[in-house]
Amino acid sequence: MLDRIAADEVIRRATSGRTGPVLMLCGADTDAPVEVFCKLSAGCDDGVTSLAREVIAACLAADLGLPVPVPRLVDIPSELADIVTDTDIAARLIASSGVGFGSSKVDNQFNVWTTGTRVTDGMQAVALAALVFDGIIENVDRRVSNPNCLVSGDRIRLIDHELAFPPSAIIIGWRPPWQTGGLAWMDQPDGHIFCKGLKKRSLDFSLLPGVWSGISDARLQEYRAAIPPEWNSALPAVDEALDRVRNARDNIDGVIAEIERVVQ
Repeated sequence: MLDRIAADEVIRRATSGRTGPVLMLCGADTDAPVEVFCKLSAGCDDGVTSLAREVIAACLAADLGLPVPVPRLVDIPSELADIVTDTDIAARLIASSGVGFGSSKVDNQFNVWTTGTRVTDGMQAVALAALVFDGIIENVDRRVSNPNCLVSGDRIRLIDHELAFPPSAIIIGWRPPWQTGGLAWMDQPDGHIFCKGLKKRSLDFSLLPGVWSGISDARLQEYRAAIPPEWNSALPAVDEALDRVRNARDNIDGVIAEIERVVQ
């Protein structure tokens, strides 16, 4: 499902990002080289498990028609660390899996969502679909203080999903997103960036159940198969994430009812 490309050059470290992504040139020997922001396992809280969660979220977002940068698996040659002048990046390359998670660099006209950015009428449908998506994958990392969203006019790009699918066992008072209160975290002072902007609007939820119902069990297994063998230690967490997607899909009416409650 994801293209697998080779990293040829480290361009620079990203100007932001908790995990320290690195901008790389990949596929230089092809007709279509690309620049990708590559996350290295050594920069993530849960190593390759964080990268695997990124893959699942990216595959799901693409099937839902959400605007995410094109995801790729990035093969990192062992010799790349030898030619990198940034000693921190070199150290992380050495300590990381030989496969990273890459997101294609977006156009320069996109800027980081800020506290002054508003949900326009033109982005309302995508913002609503993203709110449901983040509720289901339990991505609490697209919040006011850390938006993980890029914007250009009415266009948005959703980025960074390594904190999605947190183990429910570690969350005190956890409730599934289709139960009342399951998405209460979205409507907090430092809650989801789209929640306040969607309040008191006339929102159309009619297409969402059909889109989510179209994510079949067979398709979810294709997401699992997209995890590279180098990350096999992440498969238990992947299976838990897929179970949560499956359960939310089967309870999508309840999820939407809870979304309606938090934006009322």
